[in-house]
Amino acid sequence: MSIGLDTLHQDVARAAAVVAPSWPLSSTIAVNPLSGFEHLSFDDARRFASALFGARGHLTLREYRDQMSVGRISFDDLRGALTRRFPDVTEDELAVLMVDLLDGDEAVEPDRWAITMVERVDAEQGTELRTHLDIEVADWCAQWAVQKAGGDLWSSWRSDQRDRYGDLAADPAEALLAALDALEVPLTERSGYLERHVAALPGWAAHLRWRDEHGGGANVLGFLAVCLTIEAHLLQGVTVWHPADGFRALGGLPDHRASVWHDAYEHGVYDELLRSMVNGPVTAPLDADGSERPFAQVVCCIDVRSEGLRRNLESVGDYETFGYAGFFGLAAHVVPLTHGSGTDQFPVLLQASVALREIASPGAEGASERAVERSRMVAAADDGWSGAKYHPIAPLALAESAGWVAGALAAIRTVAPGVSASVTDRLRRPAPPTSFDRSAIDLASQAACVAGILRLGIGARPARLVVVCGHHARVDNNPVESGLACGACGGNGGAPNARVVAAMANDPAVRAVLAARGTVIPDDTWFVAAVHDTPTDVVEVLDLHEVPESHHRLVAQFEADMATAASASVVERSRTLDPCRSARRSSSARSVRRMRARSRDWAEPVAELGLSGNMAFVIGPRSMTASLDLGRRVFLHSYEADGDADGSVLAGILTAPLVVAHWINAQYFFSTTDPMQFGAGTKAVHNVLGDVGLLSSGSGDLCRGLPLQSVRAGDRLLHEPVRLLAVVEGDMAHIDAAIEGSLTLRQLVENEWIWLVARPGPGSAWQQRVKPGWVQRRLEMVGS
Repeated sequence: MSIGLDTLHQDVARAAAVVAPSWPLSSTIAVNPLSGFEHLSFDDARRFASALFGARGHLTLREYRDQMSVGRISFDDLRGALTRRFPDVTEDELAVLMVDLLDGDEAVEPDRWAITMVERVDAEQGTELRTHLDIEVADWCAQWAVQKAGGDLWSSWRSDQRDRYGDLAADPAEALLAALDALEVPLTERSGYLERHVAALPGWAAHLRWRDEHGGGANVLGFLAVCLTIEAHLLQGVTVWHPADGFRALGGLPDHRASVWHDAYEHGVYDELLRSMVNGPVTAPLDADGSERPFAQVVCCIDVRSEGLRRNLESVGDYETFGYAGFFGLAAHVVPLTHGSGTDQFPVLLQASVALREIASPGAEGASERAVERSRMVAAADDGWSGAKYHPIAPLALAESAGWVAGALAAIRTVAPGVSASVTDRLRRPAPPTSFDRSAIDLASQAACVAGILRLGIGARPARLVVVCGHHARVDNNPVESGLACGACGGNGGAPNARVVAAMANDPAVRAVLAARGTVIPDDTWFVAAVHDTPTDVVEVLDLHEVPESHHRLVAQFEADMATAASASVVERSRTLDPCRSARRSSSARSVRRMRARSRDWAEPVAELGLSGNMAFVIGPRSMTASLDLGRRVFLHSYEADGDADGSVLAGILTAPLVVAHWINAQYFFSTTDPMQFGAGTKAVHNVLGDVGLLSSGSGDLCRGLPLQSVRAGDRLLHEPVRLLAVVEGDMAHIDAAIEGSLTLRQLVENEWIWLVARPGPGSAWQQRVKPGWVQRRLEMVGS
């Protein structure tokens, strides 16, 4: 039996891998829904997804053809894609294939052919056993997950269902083995068969996988034991297994038409970006003698929403901007002044290196206590409503604790959301002066964290003012609000990280350690923290009480310039989110007011664009993109190859931030191609299930991915589903070493989940990394 149990646990682990873990609503993390298939080629993974989930991994042929009709795909793009897939095709054959691509019949809708036994019986006998099974399992999972009943899922279900199903094994593995035996599933087919049950309720399986990986337990195992126990009970006396049911071999012919169209769709936008960087500036803009310091330097998160803000700020004045993952190298668990449970302020790929607590600044203890009291009022008016989104009894608790305040503000939010926002904002002020206790971090570690910031290119000539700018997203009417926050901060806002890193950089003791290592920060350089609210593009400078008088004028000028840049960014976003009004040329001021009001309006389903449109990740100096309008579609990570002799910095970027960006890209990709299977469907029918997830009705499977409104606006695509293009300016041998040293990165590159192109320096030809090695990337010329 032990051998059988060992094999079963391996089969369960393989079955669970067909869905990515799904984080709670309060800390939403983007994932590739097909991450379990990254060991396969991208095309093979999409075919598996079609068979297993009945999901579409590409746009429809009609949608691709529509893209050609509006000029997004050119005839030459399509022809080039055909010759790449069929390099030996003759001109006559090419002409025939082109006709088929342009005029052939639409492919049939994807359909799950990898089905469970109850589904086979339903198909043959007209029953609804699968529906019955799904409702029973999903309803139980919802009850168990929200109530957090004692014991694991299997133990709780077994105890509750004893009268119905008899005395079942206490060990879920033994119960699952018994069900598999009762169903007569062959040993060689058990892993694939368990995958089918996972795929039948992928939302719940994904959530339970997250619970197992982050809280311990064997809930996916228990989930499968429940599913198959019910199935065996429903099919008592029925023999439905057939040898032809085996799932492990790929079935069906690949849809070459969709693959060719998609290749053309991607290459067109990639080539445009790469051509623009070839023709862009080859050196960063400097003053006449090359020695003058810029007015200020600003370090933003690599998030695509920072691109427009950086570009517009650079156009306002003498600013240098840089991109860095928004946790700024500080992997900390942060506990706020209000003594909440705290948040993990780092990417989920990492572990916390330290715990930090926010404390009152000396002399401000009384103000801090009053701020804690006010926070309860704010909770009733704003943050508390977020809590109400996640906990079914929270509205009652809020009404009990906040009294008339909650009811009055709820009415105001409905009738006049702008007024409500103003009231809650006033309740937040004045914020007491606080700082963070850094005593748990030794000076060497603090210096290393600051050195990571300086290595971006700041250290060559630090400005008198250096701004470390994190980001967050304050929105109403959005239970997945955390998905709009900073992914590098674990789905939280990045302000704490920015504040701590700025404080480290200003600490004379930290500067002394850096100086001993050969890195000197000028005495007149001051670091300030800021936070970018992405729905409004408002940037707030933090900890102003710490700024010395010598830098007050600099900070005031930065605030004024950033306000100008932020307004320009808002107007740009309005052209995408509100194109009809933009076409009527409403004033910039009205556009700014209207766009900023969206985030605080309960009736607004799309507060901001999020990361829709993301399509590339650029690693290199700002000179690669400084003259370009990238349309808030590109992650920008600063990197100076000259300061990375051993390639370790580049390896860190390629194996962490790039991987997270791929998750984001894949989530948006598949939520767009199949909004129901991989996305969360429409917000109009969403119901919040505690902090667990979203339902598209009163019960059933949990939603995965992004709401429809985040990726589509009717027939208009808010997001173009293209794979992430990684663009690197650096040592090619260092890139090879990073790929060789990371299985994850190697699979992403060689199995074509991402495209990676690089050049050693400006002016060099682009090279593309494929499985055998580097090949020259030929850019299709416009109009060729």
